Amino acid sequence: MRVSEKALILQSIKHGDKKYILKLFSRQHGMLTAAVNVGQSKMAKIRSSSIMPLNFVEAELIFKENKDIHLLTELSVYKTQSNIHQHMSKLSIAQFMHEVMLKTLKDQHGHASLFEFIEDCFDFLNGANEGYSNLHLHFLLELSKHLGFEPQNNFSVSNLFFDVREGRFGETAMVWPFGLDKEESAVFSEVLKCNLLAARFSREEKHLVLDVFLNYFAFHIPGFGVLKSPEVLKEVFND
Repeated sequence: MRVSEKALILQSIKHGDKKYILKLFSRQHGMLTAAVNVGQSKMAKIRSSSIMPLNFVEAELIFKENKDIHLLTELSVYKTQSNIHQHMSKLSIAQFMHEVMLKTLKDQHGHASLFEFIEDCFDFLNGANEGYSNLHLHFLLELSKHLGFEPQNNFSVSNLFFDVREGRFGETAMVWPFGLDKEESAVFSEVLKCNLLAARFSREEKHLVLDVFLNYFAFHIPGFGVLKSPEVLKEVFND
């Protein structure tokens, strides 16, 4: 079956002289793995510059029934992140979102709304001159909603402590990484109800919120583990 797909390239792995294996997050079919032959000449249908990670592409694929790897026959880039690569702060956020996606986007079901959300985040990051320093936090919160494990903000005088495992506030304080103390829980409750893109945090608060989200994802996404990009992100926004 031949299909046309909008997709985001997440990974490109060389497999021989001209063959590459691509990991794609597509608008209609979710995560896909595809083999593609790449040429270097100007006449080549698909060149190596087209299959760079974080390129948004229009792809022609031949789906192979009962196979894990499909065949990509044609590809055109309809969106690159040219401005992102000119700013270290933007690049660090893009690399963070990229690493999170590699850890979380695993299934092969259609996710049109999730694809559009991811595309919107990169459009915003690429075009913004300011106001993007919390995009990584916004991305994590909204991604948790799309993936079905959004933390619940039931913070109250009787539910003062966030339980990472349950994804909600409860009456009992728990030690990290299973939960947050009273002050941390109050901060996290405010985070869950504010506009994260417009919010202002101290350096300590921003680092706390990032650590809480990452810990939360690690509890709810099998194999999420420890990411490399957050330390770079903290250094870049260390103000």
